[in-house]
Amino acid sequence: MINNIIITGVASYKSEACLRTNRNVNLIYGLNGSGKSTISEFLRNRNSEIYKGCFVEPDINDSELEILVYNENYVDDVFYSSETQKGIFSLSKENAEARKKIDSANTIIAQEGKKLEIKRTENQEEKKELYRITSLFSEEIWEIKKEYTSGDRVLEYCLSGLKKSKEQFLDHFMGLPEPDGEPDCTIEELEEEAQRLNNARGKEMPLISDILFPANPIEKDPIFREVITGNPNSKVAKLIDELHNSNWIKVGLSFKANKVCPFCQRPYDDLNILQELKDYFNDDYERSIHTISTLKQSYENLKNDIPINITIFNDFKPISHLVDSLNPALKKLKEIASKNDNLIQNKLSNPSQIIEFVDSSASLLEANEIVKKANSIITDFNGKVQKIDDELAIIKSKFWNRQRYDYDRYVKNYLDQKIEQEKKISKSEATIKSIKENIAVQKGIIEKEQQNIVNIEESIEHINTMLIDMGINDFHIAKSKEEGLYRIARGTDDGPIFKTLSEGERTIISVLYFVETCKGIIEKNQTKKKRIIVIDDPVSSLSNIYVFNIARLLRNVFYPELVKDSVDKSLYKVNSKFEQVFILTHSLYFFYEMTEIDKNKRHASQALFRVSKTDAGSKIELMHYEHIQNDYHAYWMAIKDENTNPALIANCMRNIIEYFFNFVEKRDLNNVFQLEKFKQPKYQAFQRYINRESHSLGQNIFDFKEFDYVIFMDALKMIFVESGYEDHYKKMMEIK
Repeated sequence: MINNIIITGVASYKSEACLRTNRNVNLIYGLNGSGKSTISEFLRNRNSEIYKGCFVEPDINDSELEILVYNENYVDDVFYSSETQKGIFSLSKENAEARKKIDSANTIIAQEGKKLEIKRTENQEEKKELYRITSLFSEEIWEIKKEYTSGDRVLEYCLSGLKKSKEQFLDHFMGLPEPDGEPDCTIEELEEEAQRLNNARGKEMPLISDILFPANPIEKDPIFREVITGNPNSKVAKLIDELHNSNWIKVGLSFKANKVCPFCQRPYDDLNILQELKDYFNDDYERSIHTISTLKQSYENLKNDIPINITIFNDFKPISHLVDSLNPALKKLKEIASKNDNLIQNKLSNPSQIIEFVDSSASLLEANEIVKKANSIITDFNGKVQKIDDELAIIKSKFWNRQRYDYDRYVKNYLDQKIEQEKKISKSEATIKSIKENIAVQKGIIEKEQQNIVNIEESIEHINTMLIDMGINDFHIAKSKEEGLYRIARGTDDGPIFKTLSEGERTIISVLYFVETCKGIIEKNQTKKKRIIVIDDPVSSLSNIYVFNIARLLRNVFYPELVKDSVDKSLYKVNSKFEQVFILTHSLYFFYEMTEIDKNKRHASQALFRVSKTDAGSKIELMHYEHIQNDYHAYWMAIKDENTNPALIANCMRNIIEYFFNFVEKRDLNNVFQLEKFKQPKYQAFQRYINRESHSLGQNIFDFKEFDYVIFMDALKMIFVESGYEDHYKKMMEIK
């Protein structure tokens, strides 16, 4: 059963229109040109490229269900394009055994068909559940996309080509290999690495210079191992040497004496004592002291040049971890240099003292080994910069490896649910396949047994009987000379006569043939499928008596059997003869004939719809039984909606005037149109269109730029007022 028919982008359907139904019989009313035929032709030829924007829900399985459509194109294909028509095979009752086998097979097919529908429903629900499971997991991993396409977006390039489609993202993620263990990098580290590479694109990181402390020559200078003393012949030499502080004495001599001892600050009488002290510090002594002082200054400068830290180690992340070993090494080197500097100072204070320096070379080597490691890392990084695209690709691979590891528990949970659900789907599909195979076997039985009992005579008899019942005996259906074909015959005339029939006769014979087609089969070895019947305007050119006959025929053949519910007598059980029926018409009389009068029966089996067209395009609306009125009322309803298409409004106005004055009042309106009021320029468009006497050959207005709704309505009112029927006009305009 079709639940939804969606029409859009074709003919007058400018925007989407939808017919929603859950009823067996669907009656669709609409004036000519409103868009009815588009619906029937879509259902007849729904795979055409023209209808690529249209579809039905649920989708139709053509191997099990077929749509048979009666419309103008059907009549053209079956009758106008050929002098003969295919015979319609029906099943006779002559071979009881064959009939019994066919009936048994049909019963099994019906039973299996019900099982098939149940299993298909289960299968669809299982697939929906799998879709739900997959969607939930897809949403979980889609968070990766959200996270890395916002913020600094350093790693957004890793998602290239995966940012628009969740399905594509899921396929990519599920294609990632399961990691052997936790990756040796974090997302933060990958971000930093990618950022560094991008920042360094086109330029390299400079290497770090070695730490320089060329103090070894000073520390090895032999002067620090010499015992430096003054003039040994000086009377005070022994005393000064014993004091071990010749430098202090030398400094003290630089102060003015004035017969006051610069050391004890007491007067002295012996002036030679100061000279003796001065004589102790001879030239050799002075040269040695000067050398030591110079070496001390040099050593101190070297010590001060030792860096406390090197900035690049903190600024460049890949080598920042070396700071923990570099800074202690620099500190140790600095401490050794400070100790040695103090030793030199001691040597200056006591030149006779021999000093042993702390060796700084080991600490210097230790610090430069760390610098060497840093430079190795920088060199490696510069190599990456030179092949940056390859390196970014490696980072991308690591990125996805990390994500796959982090989401591993989600993946395992998803796969467990997915596998379990796929097992259920596989099981139900195996059952569906088995049921289909059983149905195919039964259809094979039917096809085989039908060969013994199919004939075309019964359909010929049915059609001819219905023609006679309608009082038509000018022509009939006969077997063609070609086996399995019909032809329309008149008396003994063997020639083609379809085109010689009146329009009404053509309609009747085509409808009767279609009815028999729906009851029988066209191909002898064909197995009947479930059928959806679509009948579009079968009474467009028939007199009312034939309309009634056709309506009764269609009701008898296509309408379901309605059985009262055993518990609730107001409810009816629907035993349908066909899967579904759609009947479209422009005739409210026929529409009314096809509608169930009993409210409970109507609600059980029928749905009513109206198709209408405005400048915005055609639309489909649900219709209530209370809305059904005759054609004349329908015309008045149409003209009261100013959004209705101008051509339709003008047509309805002309139909109103013709119906009322020609058929009801039997009056000629020509005198009315001769009034001076209608000669005003603004009414010219109205008069040319409405007054058939004002133009020839049925010419109409084609350029509806001339159409003015207010003027046309004013002119219509004027016709009724000037003719003395103002009360009728007011009454009809009050119709809701």
